[in-house]
Amino acid sequence: MGIRSFIPNRISNRFVVRFLDSLRRTGRRFHISWSVADRHAQDNKTMVRKMFPEDEYGVRDGSDPRYLENQRLYSGIRFGKTDMAYAGCEIIAAYNAMHAFGRLPDLGELIRVFEKDGMIFSGRFGTSPLALVDYFTGKGFEVEYTFHREDFDELAKRADVLIYTFYNDSRSIFRQIHTICVTKEDGGYRGHNIYGDGSSSHVFAGINDMTASIGEGYAKGIILIGIKTP
Repeated sequence: MGIRSFIPNRISNRFVVRFLDSLRRTGRRFHISWSVADRHAQDNKTMVRKMFPEDEYGVRDGSDPRYLENQRLYSGIRFGKTDMAYAGCEIIAAYNAMHAFGRLPDLGELIRVFEKDGMIFSGRFGTSPLALVDYFTGKGFEVEYTFHREDFDELAKRADVLIYTFYNDSRSIFRQIHTICVTKEDGGYRGHNIYGDGSSSHVFAGINDMTASIGEGYAKGIILIGIKTP
């Protein structure tokens, strides 16, 4: 087993998530990039309004937007020391989850929230999954999560909406980690922003079935977060 596959296959999911969260907490404690977050806030709001038509983003007329599926197009939206195209998947997942609950957030403000408490290495490693747990708990939702793949499908049944973090390819940590929102549709589960290219995923019977379809079958789950309206 090479070094590329060591972390996905030998380091526990719990340790990986807790380690990432320790980096997030260090950044928060020392206010790393807080001034950057404040500078980005207005610029991002302006860019978001340019990029998203009103009927999609819905910030002006209250219309119902579509889920965000086009992460690769969001390089003009800043996140920490990088951008949303590179490291914004957790924030997009949070946005899509809020949309699923009928609560349309302001994407620019949502980025600012996680820039101040959630970023890992000033955004270069994305956002801590446990920052998403804290965000939804703070919004009054019931939240539970598991690191164990054998529990994913049971947790999914109990939740209204899910946020799922996984290795894109368990053979190489350099293929990175991805986070998506999962909604319940037609008796199954649909992932949003799986591919980041605007395409929509199929509806799957379960979370593990969905995982098996990603990365030529080499994706591997890390943490599944279940969210319910209290």
